[in-house]
Amino acid sequence: MSASPGFCQFPDALVDAIYGGLTEEAPWMRALELLRVASASNVACLRISVKGAHPREYLFAAGPMACKEAITEWETRSGREMLPVVLNLGEPQAIDWSQFTPFCAIPELLERYDIQYSAAMLVGSDNGVEYILNLSRSRSATAYGAQDLAFLRAIGGHFGHALKLRREFLKARIVNDFQSDTLDRLGVAGVLVGAKGEITVLNNTARRMLTNTEWLRLRNGRLHAVDEHDDRAFQSILKDALGGKVGDRSRAMLIQHGNGGRDLNLLVSGRRSLSLISGRDESCVLVFVGRASVADDADLKVLQELFSFTPAEAKLALGLAKGMPLGDVESQLNIRHNTARAHLRSMFLKADVSRQSELVHLLANSLAPLGRPLDQSLSTVSQTVN
Repeated sequence: MSASPGFCQFPDALVDAIYGGLTEEAPWMRALELLRVASASNVACLRISVKGAHPREYLFAAGPMACKEAITEWETRSGREMLPVVLNLGEPQAIDWSQFTPFCAIPELLERYDIQYSAAMLVGSDNGVEYILNLSRSRSATAYGAQDLAFLRAIGGHFGHALKLRREFLKARIVNDFQSDTLDRLGVAGVLVGAKGEITVLNNTARRMLTNTEWLRLRNGRLHAVDEHDDRAFQSILKDALGGKVGDRSRAMLIQHGNGGRDLNLLVSGRRSLSLISGRDESCVLVFVGRASVADDADLKVLQELFSFTPAEAKLALGLAKGMPLGDVESQLNIRHNTARAHLRSMFLKADVSRQSELVHLLANSLAPLGRPLDQSLSTVSQTVN
């Protein structure tokens, strides 16, 4: 390939860089730089073009002039509609910009960044988003030829496949982050125990619990209850679950805090899942440790919005949700008994209940804890040990 002298040196390294960057924050930079050198280009970029009512361009670019300011300028001013050729998926096109001067809406950019020749390929399209691989050469270079386009077609296929994999990876990470966030807001620690006893910590609450050796701890890489008596029962439940004796059923127990704090609920739920090693079906166990309290002062605004409570009613609701007797809540809020009873009557109507016990049950099972600020949620479990 006379136009691309570095081609023979880079195929393996280039393909490795494409797939090796899937989990990186700037996933394509090393691959684009290798592609730029291999194709004898002055710029190599991946353009992500979002269509629809709010179009947007995102660029990843490598080259001597591909600084942050230049990328921002191209993101702002370029667009798929400005290309003078029609791109079909998987078919690269060569462009000589000097032949399209009347069409080109960005002539000063081409002049300023010394771009005369381009090779572009649509490597992916998904839900109104197009992914375009673009190479550019200066006026002093030669135009892209048939061998260059063949090279771009081959390597563009790898980019297209890698883009699909990265989208799936990001979706999985987003789902995982939201699920972990939900457990944290509910004050629940979650740990996954694999078929051979290996553990995966599912959220920050669990990580903090294990670090502080509270209800559960790690010993020799395995999960144990801090209290020895609890641990015997816990290990028996784990063994049954991993041996398939529990199946999809769950087992529960009370578990003691290592420093004499309050007992909490522990739930062991057996599951069948795919092994990360073999890809085959195997047993695993989800372990949850959950606090008893479901409300704190950070839930006030959320309670108001969920049940149309007034601020005073929401404060009364929080006290009751924490398990406080009505008289104690009245003293804490410095209100008369008749005032509290009036608030309760109003709250009964709004929540569609007829008794205080029904109201407390409704509050305890509401979505209010999910509205709690996350850092407040993470501190709540530690507070419950006192």
